[in-house]
Amino acid sequence: MVMAAKKMSLKEQVYTKIFNDLVVERFPPDEFLTEKQFIELYGVSKAPVREALIELCNEGILRSIPRLGYQIIPVTQKDITNSTELRLLIEMNAFRKMSESFNEEMLEKIRTLNKNWMEDVITGNIDVQKRWMHNTLFHTTMCSFGGNDLAVDVIAKLIKLEWRAYAHMLSTPEKQDKFFNNSEKKYHIEIEHALMERNFEKAEQLLHDDIATIGKELFL
Repeated sequence: MVMAAKKMSLKEQVYTKIFNDLVVERFPPDEFLTEKQFIELYGVSKAPVREALIELCNEGILRSIPRLGYQIIPVTQKDITNSTELRLLIEMNAFRKMSESFNEEMLEKIRTLNKNWMEDVITGNIDVQKRWMHNTLFHTTMCSFGGNDLAVDVIAKLIKLEWRAYAHMLSTPEKQDKFFNNSEKKYHIEIEHALMERNFEKAEQLLHDDIATIGKELFL
């Protein structure tokens, strides 16, 4: 029996809307944002807006300034450097654990992810958000094979941080064309092929390079 997808709460819906609007830079970075502004923008009550804003503050995406509102916390080069360093520690350790018990079920999950990516992204129009959603799913799935759910949660949060910088870097069609035309390396596909051959050393190096490359690209 196919289970229905979990319905998002109103707070989760508001959180997602605010986060996505922050990512696409709907609001000027130096502008103070208010609860009233979001209540009117999304047509919801005060409670879910306040809860969503508190969560965004807890995640270091916004900061609350008394009597003024909320301010966007920019992603810095140091943030991305730290994120890349931590991702390498966690994901490479998870990969080594995975390689000890790698099986066909894991390979099939990776193959399916890449097949969906090829269909939704490579053969279609450039869609930055789709690319990043796939990137998140690929890396969290790979990390999950290491058997540590806390590690998966951390990786998801770190990739979310990188997504904010990534979206800024690709904020115009011209920037997207330039970036994607220069992105000849298809790490996820090559990782799949290396794992099919059970060449774990090659797959590990490809995973390392994939994680390290995005940090370099974000602040060229």
